[in-house]
Amino acid sequence: MNGLLARTLHQALARASGVELASPRTVSGIEGRRVGRRSGNALEFAEYRDYRPGDDPRRLDWGVYARTGQLTVKLYSEEVDPRCDLLLDHSASMAAGSEAKAPAAFALCALLAQAAVNGGFSLAVWHAGETLTREPVPGHPGEWSGISFDAARNPGELLSESALRFQSRGIRIVVSDFLWAEEPGAFLRRIADGAMRVALVEVLSREDLSPSGSGNALLRDPESGEVRELEVTEGVISRYRQRLEAHRALWERAAAGYGALRISMCAEELLARWDLSELFRCGILK
Repeated sequence: MNGLLARTLHQALARASGVELASPRTVSGIEGRRVGRRSGNALEFAEYRDYRPGDDPRRLDWGVYARTGQLTVKLYSEEVDPRCDLLLDHSASMAAGSEAKAPAAFALCALLAQAAVNGGFSLAVWHAGETLTREPVPGHPGEWSGISFDAARNPGELLSESALRFQSRGIRIVVSDFLWAEEPGAFLRRIADGAMRVALVEVLSREDLSPSGSGNALLRDPESGEVRELEVTEGVISRYRQRLEAHRALWERAAAGYGALRISMCAEELLARWDLSELFRCGILK
């Protein structure tokens, strides 16, 4: 882990002290219900699991046993630990054009991981690089290895080809710039399937949001490697801003269609201030 990533990680974990990930508060579209961490007698059925010695035999589902021969108990909402899957985009666009974007995305993911640990969540962290890999020590961001932002593929491509299974009935958070060409619907279908809540945290640099400059420039696509010469003019910058606005609006509409939260953060501002008010306002953190 290079020095800049290490410094931002230290800042993020310091900011995460006393912060918790908020448990999802919506079950099947009904407001006000919550998956808790305590044992109890809540009436809201959550899921099944295999019988374990010591389980209350009154919780056995004899219908399942008759069909499968498996001893299975019913779990209710207060008996299911809250769950979180974090997916971090490691594509090369995250490191293009700004020294702040990749460290900000990494540090934010680490902060959310620590907040999930603080909140008692069952946590899974997924690295979307050349392949989708599950982090073996998700609750210890300082021990995450192989942190780089140079992959030629994006999370949309990876998820469409992967058979990975996210934890059911949990919150799923994606940290990315979402600057890939594929239509967002297929990605959102996979992310939202079986989730109680989905949050898309967009991290963009100031240069992404408002590019500047003039004259001839060599532009290199960080993921395909294609190089093009372009004369940068006010018209070119204006068209870029229009296309970016349209792209972000496409994601906004798609996220709304799947009931996903969409939160935008500027990398430089995040690292300068560590202002998490938007995450608190949206109910991601508490």
